[in-house]
Amino acid sequence: MEKRMQKHIVFIWYLTTLIVTGGLLCLHFVWKSVGEYSVSFTQFGPMLATLLLLCITKDKLALSDLQNGLLFRRKYVVFYVAAAILPLGFMAMNGWLLAVLFHSPYLPWKGDTIFYTLNFAAILLGSMGEEVGRRGYLLPKLNKKFTPFFASILVGCLWGFWHLNYAGDILFWILFTITTIELSVIFTFFMYRTKGNLWTVILLHTFFNVANRVFVWERFHAMLLFTEMILLGLVCMIIVIGSRGWIFQKLR
Repeated sequence: MEKRMQKHIVFIWYLTTLIVTGGLLCLHFVWKSVGEYSVSFTQFGPMLATLLLLCITKDKLALSDLQNGLLFRRKYVVFYVAAAILPLGFMAMNGWLLAVLFHSPYLPWKGDTIFYTLNFAAILLGSMGEEVGRRGYLLPKLNKKFTPFFASILVGCLWGFWHLNYAGDILFWILFTITTIELSVIFTFFMYRTKGNLWTVILLHTFFNVANRVFVWERFHAMLLFTEMILLGLVCMIIVIGSRGWIFQKLR
């Protein structure tokens, strides 16, 4: 039973994630106001699916890797800082391009200290819920079969499809999925450089979401995704060229 599950573990994990996420989505119909504080119950879908499968399969190696990945290590402080600063700078540039190229003015994300604190806490926890599943469990499973580059693309595609309920229209969803693929390559780079440390990608995810609110609030539309796709594409190009020594080779 367990061996059969391991053979199809990626498909089982993703199906479980979609089912759990669908169940969590229902909670937003009960507590409709939580979205005002950036609470997204669905973000815990990947983590809950991962914990469920770990209990069923008793995969000690995956559990050990996950536990090690969640350790906060001082030697990676430079990467933690970079994971916080880079998204802020990136989205600030993106917001500026929106104003210059598409005449989409800046709109402040208004609130008091308590509002910002609660939002940041919700975004951090939600990002952890996603990354424990995607980069803590799914990516290592895919790395056993594919190169980091191709595994990143697969994770990015699955990440984009997972947001299907979030899409406004088909163009928006296509552009959004392209950006999740690009972000997936960037996240994989940080994971590789920190030997699988999850806090780098949790912080990247957190500060990308925070920066979206700070710099492009109420401007989350196709033009934003278009400029984001171009900028992220340039970053990915640099990463792929600089990492060609390992990103196209299967990890051992």
